[in-house]
Amino acid sequence: MTVTDELIGEYLGRLEAAARGLPPDRRAELVAEIREHIDTVLAQSPDRTEATVRTILDRLGTPEEIVQEAGVGLPETAPVRERAAAVGQASPRPRAGAFEIAAVMLLLIGGVVLPVLGWLVGVVLLWASARWTLRDKLIGSLLFPGGLAIPVFYFFFWSGSATCSGTGDCESSGTSADTVLTLSLVAFVGSLASAAYLLHRARRAGD
Repeated sequence: MTVTDELIGEYLGRLEAAARGLPPDRRAELVAEIREHIDTVLAQSPDRTEATVRTILDRLGTPEEIVQEAGVGLPETAPVRERAAAVGQASPRPRAGAFEIAAVMLLLIGGVVLPVLGWLVGVVLLWASARWTLRDKLIGSLLFPGGLAIPVFYFFFWSGSATCSGTGDCESSGTSADTVLTLSLVAFVGSLASAAYLLHRARRAGD
């Protein structure tokens, strides 16, 4: 049994336990409907990785929420298939999961906390998530790589220098303070905008 199979089995086991208050036939049908939903989404996914499965389960919500939502807005006599369909429509959450939030945070400040490596870990998480499209992943990876590490580097490590002649005339060398400030502001604002965009897209993916 693979890790993904174990994740799905554990989730369905929790769902069956949460639905123990339902009649046995209804409980079995509800679990079967959710399993079918998971299998359908996996079949449409480009891969069957652990990250993909975790994203699917995160969108479904907790088993307790599924059982609770299964009885909202439908009469008790409604078929279980109809109840499960309602759950499938209502279950995606308009928020980013913990996996996606961690990816965005590492893309933004990972390079500051752990130079280079921290940001690279964020890139790996970005590409491992099934919630973002290829376009989103390219934007997160190539637009302002390094995140806030670049403006922080300029702020703490940039220093100007000046060369003076015997007559007392001095000329500055290296990058000017104005240029450094402009580049830092662009990188700072751009990194925040990129992070906000990714979080927005992650929430939209759950709609």
